[in-house]
Amino acid sequence: MVPQIAETEVRLTGPEEADRFSRFLHDFLSDNGFPFVIIHDAPERLGQLRRVVFEEVGLSLKFAREWAHGQGTA
Repeated sequence: MVPQIAETEVRLTGPEEADRFSRFLHDFLSDNGFPFVIIHDAPERLGQLRRVVFEEVGLSLKFAREWAHGQGTA
């Protein structure tokens, strides 16, 4: 079981952001040697919520930082 701190929740506000998230995730995986990743839909929440979980906590935290940093540049 992956510790909860290793999860990143991403709320997508529409198709454009979903496309940007897909490109960001692809680039992130390429840059980090294609580690194992699980992306969970969370239909019980409002909006388009994705939960991203990596096997390595450090990589999950790196993803969270880079995604949060990229939010302002879209």
